[in-house]
Amino acid sequence: MKRLKGFTLAEVLITLAIIGVVAAISIPSVISNSQQQEFKTGLRKAVSVLNSAITMNMALEGESPYDNSNLFGYMMKHMAVMESVVSMRDKYYVKQPDDNVPASNGAFYTTDGMRFEFFTGWAYHFVHYLYENPNVQLCTNVYTSNPNYPGCGGCGSYGLANNSSSTTKPPCLITVDVNGDRKPTPTNVNCKDTNCMAFNTYKYSDPLGLKLSDVFTIMITDKEAIPYGVAAQRAMYQAQK
Repeated sequence: MKRLKGFTLAEVLITLAIIGVVAAISIPSVISNSQQQEFKTGLRKAVSVLNSAITMNMALEGESPYDNSNLFGYMMKHMAVMESVVSMRDKYYVKQPDDNVPASNGAFYTTDGMRFEFFTGWAYHFVHYLYENPNVQLCTNVYTSNPNYPGCGGCGSYGLANNSSSTTKPPCLITVDVNGDRKPTPTNVNCKDTNCMAFNTYKYSDPLGLKLSDVFTIMITDKEAIPYGVAAQRAMYQAQK
């Protein structure tokens, strides 16, 4: 009678151990690559919907970002907004009776899960720290409901090499979190105190765009939305390929 050959228990355990090691090494890389692609696709979509909103405003309202000083309200007119907040700080942080710290950025959330954030003049958030070209004048203070921070009076292209319209106002900056309030930014949506609110709420992309986070800076000129900075421009280019 012919004897059947099989694997010993030791051989099976060694094989399973090898498979486990390979999986432990490769699965995080696969997940990270998938997440990076998701961020790139989200940026491309965010730029597209912003440009669509600008085009609709120019066509239907006869106003460009240069003509309207309230960019926050201007963009919301023709975007699918499900929620807007005057202060992101108050959304995360329970304000105490003796707390005199002013409100932070205003933002709105779209139905596709993205958060568009507008600097209001208080440095709790990330717009201050993403400047990559100090020689280009930019306007970050674009939300005008706070009388202490009256805004820039519209977004132009003054100071840029492609200032074809000869506008006299600087471009504006806004930020987009392509997956809203999910991680990696903010790192802790349950933050309720000033320490984690001020320093640990946002996670930034590598300056060269080699390792992306879900937050990107977008420049608004008198006629269009453009990814701003090396990380955003590289991510946009890679998403288009």
